[in-house]
Amino acid sequence: MKTVPTAFRAALALCAALALSACPSSNAPVAPKPTVQPPAPKPKPQAVVALALGGGASKGFAHIGIIKVLKANGIPVKVVTGTSAGSIVGSLYASGMSPDRLELEAEILGKTDLVDLTLSTSGFIKGDALQNYINRKVGGRPIEKFPLKFAAVATDFQSGKAVAFNRGNAGQAVRASASIPNVFQPAVIGGRRYVDGGLSQPVPVTAAKGQGANFVIAVDISARPSERTNAGFFAYLDQTLNIMSTSALHNELGKADVVIKPKVLELGSVGGFDQKARAIRLGEEAARAALPEIKRKLAAYRY
Repeated sequence: MKTVPTAFRAALALCAALALSACPSSNAPVAPKPTVQPPAPKPKPQAVVALALGGGASKGFAHIGIIKVLKANGIPVKVVTGTSAGSIVGSLYASGMSPDRLELEAEILGKTDLVDLTLSTSGFIKGDALQNYINRKVGGRPIEKFPLKFAAVATDFQSGKAVAFNRGNAGQAVRASASIPNVFQPAVIGGRRYVDGGLSQPVPVTAAKGQGANFVIAVDISARPSERTNAGFFAYLDQTLNIMSTSALHNELGKADVVIKPKVLELGSVGGFDQKARAIRLGEEAARAALPEIKRKLAAYRY
């Protein structure tokens, strides 16, 4: 048997020692792995909720029922916009009236409070009565002094464009917004004539966004164009306005986060003052049905 030289054995021993020294000891401390922090959740945006109230003549009493339910369920409306009938109810609510007070005002409201007849080729209702009624009910305050942001939408008679009045004389702004062509005389503001906002923004969602809203609840009480021919003057007028504003209505509703449509078509557009309580109740029913959707979508916001 060959004998391994002493020098070679020494070299092997040295190699083994070096190899062992390179192996980590089970008792040696192990540096902790760096922890990766999950990204911080993106903060929810602050909700700026608007109520965009559409036109529809005396069907507009349904707006009061909508407001009652939203208020009772803590929906934080900060902005109100209104077209025509919606501007009447919206201005009173934005001025600080409670839903119960709105309902009382509807109960005691008579046609003569809003109608002042005149002989004119531009309209047989002047509009002074409506303007004075609103200013009286809001205590003579200009729009910018209201507790809630408010804008009444009218249509510039010359250009056909929507104009949102969010400052100045509240009664004058509402009068402009509700000046149905050939019924009310056009409202004159700053030397320009204005007619019903329903011709340009039947439900004023665009105006609501223009007032800073990022969550808009639209209320559509307009009638759809009908094929009925056995109707009187006001029905024909309503039909004409509906046809003219159909495209604008679809455009506005498409921009809303939630659309509420009370089933008020059977009430008619004019002559429904004796059905005020029913219109309010139909508004309440529609708002309650929409509450789950409103709350689900509002969950993405903080308020």
